[in-house]
Amino acid sequence: LSSWSIFDIGLFAQSIILAAHAVGLGSCLQATLASYPDAIRKFFGIPKTKHLILGISIGYPNLKAPINTYQSERVSLDNFVQWQT
Repeated sequence: LSSWSIFDIGLFAQSIILAAHAVGLGSCLQATLASYPDAIRKFFGIPKTKHLILGISIGYPNLKAPINTYQSERVSLDNFVQWQT
């Protein structure tokens, strides 16, 4: 795959995640899937001609779970964006 293909895959994954969120679903990107291609292909019946880049788990989040209540600190946009006027 070219560098542009990887960019396209990222945009595609983002679109799936945003669409899931819009209907109340949670998601988790799983790049580790690519580390076990034979097991994944066997389980899902995926032919060897297909490249496995990442997986996306989708489901209903448990909003009461402690891990899902964590709020990280965010830096302001001005710390990593250069504004041109």
